[in-house]
Amino acid sequence: MNYPNNWKYLSIKECCNVVSGSTPRRNQPEYWGGDIDWVTPKDLSNLNVPILEEAPEKITELGYKSCSTTLLPKGSVLFSSRAPIGLIAIAGRKMCTNQGFKSLVPNQSVDSAYLYWCVRYFTPQLAAQGSGTTFKELSKIIVEKFKIPIPPLEEQKRIAAILDKADSIRRSRQEAIRLTEELLRSTFLDMFGDPVTNPKGWEIKPLIEVIDPNTSITYGIVQAGENAEHGVPYIRTGDIKNGKIVESGLLRTAPEIALKFKRSEVNTGDIVMSIRATVGTVAEVPESLNGANLTQGTAKISPGKEVKGYYLLEYIRSNGCQHWIKRQVKGATFREITLTRLRQMPVMLPCIQTQTKFEQFAKQINDSRLKLESSYCYQNDLFNSLLQRAFRGEL
Repeated sequence: MNYPNNWKYLSIKECCNVVSGSTPRRNQPEYWGGDIDWVTPKDLSNLNVPILEEAPEKITELGYKSCSTTLLPKGSVLFSSRAPIGLIAIAGRKMCTNQGFKSLVPNQSVDSAYLYWCVRYFTPQLAAQGSGTTFKELSKIIVEKFKIPIPPLEEQKRIAAILDKADSIRRSRQEAIRLTEELLRSTFLDMFGDPVTNPKGWEIKPLIEVIDPNTSITYGIVQAGENAEHGVPYIRTGDIKNGKIVESGLLRTAPEIALKFKRSEVNTGDIVMSIRATVGTVAEVPESLNGANLTQGTAKISPGKEVKGYYLLEYIRSNGCQHWIKRQVKGATFREITLTRLRQMPVMLPCIQTQTKFEQFAKQINDSRLKLESSYCYQNDLFNSLLQRAFRGEL
């Protein structure tokens, strides 16, 4: 990589102090519940901002002195080196970590925010050097030897500020999407009540009685064969993500195989539900997948005249219905709900006029969400482009 002449290309050891952590004994209660922040990789797994302001767990001064952990200064870059490799955050205050970290304490020539983005960018290359049989781990030597570009301090701050801003815009779009989903859930509860308690006394019928009588609740293809490039797409459990069917990853089966499973062919507006592994995840079939099929791990639900598709979809997603589904799941290592139990799932049936009103509202919310998702994709692409350019010295 040809960086600008005033940039340096240094090993992490040349610009940072690499620090491991440790864990006080769990069976010593006097070591826990103090006021020293103590971080594990799990604490970073759902962190969607660069800075970790506070750790969920704390240790006492006694606990700190009992082990070999180090109190890291504010601004240190926390970097998980195992289980898994590559979770990263900036310490928002003095903190120490367990042994799952190789944290970076930058010297005066390195800006913390720049170091965060730089290490985040190079994490795939770092992680590839992990070793181990049970789980991969990065040694301190590997981290110290890894080289990163170091521009002048003012340039570091400029780069970090641009990336911070782009990331903030991207995250604001994510939050807006989350709020639309929350609004839809709260509106459902306001209009219909909790499916568990049914406070409005709606009629309840088993799912099998509210589907289209010309269809059945069924799973799909048993053996789809090799992926057929121009064949019929089929939906697996893993293809249902964030309430949608991710079409880019769909596999295809030969038309002659799909023809044997016409019963599980899906149409626009049908609901597909995962009945294995991630039991209970659902999505509506879009127009682009009209005529697609399923695998054994997913089931087709075609709404009948008594139930609107948007209502049924949100009903199945509701906490009350999801709780019912979880109680029907069998198996420890191989989790599934049988079609027999799914067909008996109780469905709360408000009057069709109220369902229609909810459907109209849900369509408006979904239209807004689609626009937000499109904006988020654009912002995400922009952010990734900036990230690439930043560490090629082109920003």
